[in-house]
Amino acid sequence: MTFQSEIPTGLKFKPFPALYREGGRLVQPVSVQIVYFGQTGPAIFKVNGKTEKKFDLTFGVHQFKIALPAVEYPAPFTFRVESAGMTQEESITVQPVKQWEVNLVQHSHTDIGYTRPQTEILAEHLRYIDFALDYCDGTDQYPKESQFRWTCEAAFAVNEYLLTRPVSQVERLKKRIREGRIEVTGMFFNFDETPDEQTYAASLAPLRLFRESGIPVKTAMQDDVNGFGWCFADFFPAAGIKYANMGINSARALLPFDKPTAFWWESPSGSRLLMFRAEHYMIGNTLMGIHSQNFENFETNLMAYLEDLDRKGYPYDIIPLQHSGYQTDNSPPSTLASDMIRQWNEKYEWPKIKTATISEFFEVIEREHAADLPVYRAAWPDWWTDGYGSAAREVSAARQAHTEIIANQGALSMAMLNCLDLPGGISNRISEANRALLFYDEHTFGFAESITAPLHESTMDQRALKESYAWEAFRRTRTIGEEAMGLLQTLVSKNPEAPTLSVFNTLNWSRSGLAEIYIDHQILPQGKTFSIAGPNGRTVAAQAMSHRSDGTYWGIWVDDVPPMGYKTYAIRVDLNSDVKSVPKDPKAVTHLDTRYYTCEIDLETGALKSLTDKELNINLVDPSAPWKLGQFIYERLGNRSQMESLTLTQYQRFPLDTVWFENYEEGPVWNTLRFKGETAAAAGPAGFVAEIRFYNTCKKIDFVYTIRKQLITDPEAIYIAFPFKLDNGRIYCEVQGGVMEAGVDQIPGSTTDWNTVQNFAAVRSTSGQILLTSNKIPLMQFGGINTGRYQLGAKPASTQIYGWPMNNYWTTNFNADQRGELTFTYSLTSGSDTGNRFATHFGWGTRIPLLVRVIPAGEPNGKPAEASFLTIEPENLLVVNARPVPEEKAIILQVREIDGTRAEIKAKGEKPAPGSTRGRKAKDEEYKIQEVDVTGRVIGTGLGPVVFKPLETKFIRINL
Repeated sequence: MTFQSEIPTGLKFKPFPALYREGGRLVQPVSVQIVYFGQTGPAIFKVNGKTEKKFDLTFGVHQFKIALPAVEYPAPFTFRVESAGMTQEESITVQPVKQWEVNLVQHSHTDIGYTRPQTEILAEHLRYIDFALDYCDGTDQYPKESQFRWTCEAAFAVNEYLLTRPVSQVERLKKRIREGRIEVTGMFFNFDETPDEQTYAASLAPLRLFRESGIPVKTAMQDDVNGFGWCFADFFPAAGIKYANMGINSARALLPFDKPTAFWWESPSGSRLLMFRAEHYMIGNTLMGIHSQNFENFETNLMAYLEDLDRKGYPYDIIPLQHSGYQTDNSPPSTLASDMIRQWNEKYEWPKIKTATISEFFEVIEREHAADLPVYRAAWPDWWTDGYGSAAREVSAARQAHTEIIANQGALSMAMLNCLDLPGGISNRISEANRALLFYDEHTFGFAESITAPLHESTMDQRALKESYAWEAFRRTRTIGEEAMGLLQTLVSKNPEAPTLSVFNTLNWSRSGLAEIYIDHQILPQGKTFSIAGPNGRTVAAQAMSHRSDGTYWGIWVDDVPPMGYKTYAIRVDLNSDVKSVPKDPKAVTHLDTRYYTCEIDLETGALKSLTDKELNINLVDPSAPWKLGQFIYERLGNRSQMESLTLTQYQRFPLDTVWFENYEEGPVWNTLRFKGETAAAAGPAGFVAEIRFYNTCKKIDFVYTIRKQLITDPEAIYIAFPFKLDNGRIYCEVQGGVMEAGVDQIPGSTTDWNTVQNFAAVRSTSGQILLTSNKIPLMQFGGINTGRYQLGAKPASTQIYGWPMNNYWTTNFNADQRGELTFTYSLTSGSDTGNRFATHFGWGTRIPLLVRVIPAGEPNGKPAEASFLTIEPENLLVVNARPVPEEKAIILQVREIDGTRAEIKAKGEKPAPGSTRGRKAKDEEYKIQEVDVTGRVIGTGLGPVVFKPLETKFIRINL
């Protein structure tokens, strides 16, 4: 044996943080190590001068354990080894053993499709509840501390269980829940940040069934991912959920806090719940091997962990440690932990370890430490949502479904306000659309080997299933939209001389914007002169976007459509007059002077060198930035593993390989600069198209991109540059439930390298505000391209923003490639208004579609040409969603205060008399409203005014 350096002989010892009984007294185990390289001979080991052990001291390393009497105060001990070849003495001060209580919380981490196909795993999670009940029965005779206990991590499985299992089995479950042997928690799944706040609210629907079944839910579990939707801090308390546990996975992410931390987590309005940033959700397996049946290993690792926790300054003497039956996601339950715990407790007095459900820890912390906990009013954005950049097409479809389900529910609510009966089963169809979104937005994206084996059968199966949820949600949402429009078209009057176009606004403010609609050539013949005029006779601008043989996609700019109402326009066609074609100018344009902006155009990149806001008299583009405004950037990595190591050094970034100016075209709604280009990321020829649309009708610019994506499995990404410059500016973005300042209003250690934007990002200063939103792409990077930075506490280095539509940088779970054509848009505006309301109206108004119905000419019915069915006051309230509840003859509004001021809500409308139709009673009346929780349960008496704290989210019921 050869050693590279000298190994000193000597005496080492290590007290363990444990006590056991020996001879009727409490003693503490101490590990002793003697390193000796001399001749063999007899030796004596003494403690405080008293012989503890006699043994032969031989060449090598000797290890043994001794027992010291337990101490209540720090006490000195002297250890001495005596032999002919070695005499050494060492002294230490032994501290009292901390009387730890360790709650071992068994659950199965719901990671559907990661370990086995969804077609197997979804059903397995119901079977696990059956087995959990059997294991409860099988350990009833165990000591209480080691009896099997089970925490249901995801509400999905319990919801299905209650609906599908025999009554007798459901009663078994309820009995064990009452006993505290099984606990049900509140999160439907573990979510990344792709859901919007409507979808998050829909995810809590099972709470109603649980309540009706007599099942209490007071804790939410979010495991594996490392972020949490901020809106839950408003949703949970009113619904009776007091606690939230974050079993975080720090892989490819920074870790909030240097140790497990309990704190009060507050919503933007100050609603709070008790949050615990726990260890990894399977630490009991990965670190301690509780499933391994190796007691010595478990003993050593648990003690080492508790010592480390103490050194870090963990302030409590109780700690919950999560684990699964086996060391795998989607693990079945097991009684192996019960056997290990029973063996431990037969040996040790302290630490005391026991099986537990998740809420037991929180109850102790709330009871004993509530007043001492730190408070964080901050968002918790998730590091892992960058993986959704590996599926831009499906994410785009899901984001469209998110916005359309809001618009369509609003439309159905408008129908109910007019005493129209909704189609039978509509609530179930809305639930199924939301359910598809929840299954897509759930954090498990692909198979464990999705990157290393992209063509593996399980990879392909899971990818197909995951993608299907996005398209199913989109399909279902579109169908619900047609049901809604079939009702709303009965509320508008036909024109006897001309077809009409009725535009419905489902948001709660008067709205101008682009209504997109496919119009049959029977109604609006291609190539003929026409006009579209509103009730006051004023014509509106319309622009053709693309044609088919039977019709044309039109963008129609409509003005001042009433809140939660509609406006009808007449379409008049002159069949004797052909539209004069305006030639597209192929001559390169280097400058543009529009109504709202002037700009310099960089023909080499197909982007803008400068963009000057005429109102602000400010160039919004940083001239020192390495990329131009709207410029395409292609990134290639040397390898993926560097991101796993929280760094990025091997990369290259490229502009388009070739760019050419296609044309400049002026239109009634917008004027278009069009470029084409080629890149290794796209299938050629001309696999990339960029259009910059300058609106004539409002202060807005759209950057519209189409890429025909080439299938590439090597690590790559695409960015779109928006290098804004606003002196002393700060970057904000809307997340689910509110607005956060990037790098400031965040849980320490949450992602600052990239963010998932709900409806807008904003650059603000005292001089103005720049707003950016995308209809389909949620990922943005603030202050620069931050990929691979991983810097704790980082704030945006500048006011630049970079869209991040595509990447495939993960080594597991997400897609290795993406392919096919995708069109996506970034919309920009700016102005002197620096408030949240301006930003919210732009972001929501851009993303939530105006609903349009074209109706042929016909007999009029006396209905007004425009109307508002519901007015919400005051104006600082945003109706996030209006959910119809036809079976209860009610509408539930999800409402958020957006200005940071107190508000008492009032809901007014022109209420039809009983049995009448809209228009026969035009009286502005105030509806009686009730505050409810996210499930629709009335809060308190349901009487009196409903007052919003600044930035608060509430749910309001209108009984019809």
